[in-house]
Amino acid sequence: MTSDPISPRTRQLTMRATRAGYHLVHAPSPPYDWVLLDAEHGEPIFRAPNLDQIEHWLVS
Repeated sequence: MTSDPISPRTRQLTMRATRAGYHLVHAPSPPYDWVLLDAEHGEPIFRAPNLDQIEHWLVS
C-alpha cells in the first residue's frame, strides 16, 4: 500500500478553493504553477508558483 501523496495543507487549500467556487490544480508541465480555475467554466482565475500565494489570494 502506498501513502497518499497529497499533503494535509494541499487538501485544506483544495477544500477552501472548492468552497469559494474554484478548482485548485497543479500544472502538469513547466513552470508547474498552482492554478485556481473557475469551477463552473474551468477558466483560469489565478496562477502562482507556490501554495503560499494561492492561500493569500483565497483569503484576500
